[in-house]
Amino acid sequence: MKNKILVNVFVPRLLQSYDVYIPVNERISRVCELLEEAIRDLSDNCFNVEDEHCIIESTSGYIYTDEVVVRDTTIKNGTKIIFF
Repeated sequence: MKNKILVNVFVPRLLQSYDVYIPVNERISRVCELLEEAIRDLSDNCFNVEDEHCIIESTSGYIYTDEVVVRDTTIKNGTKIIFF
């Protein structure tokens, strides 16, 4: 699992948190797509994709831009993010 990191994802729409592995070599836009799929599966299809989503760092409130690659961010193992 060298190319993936474990993050805790809080989904405000569901008021739930999930531990999910995300790839470090993907752009945030692709990670959002992967998180949509994972959360849909983990929530028994309660999470419907209606809008574009963003990833927010939970302690600072920093919004990660779509173009940046995960390895170039402050996201690391154990980071808590908000998927909004």
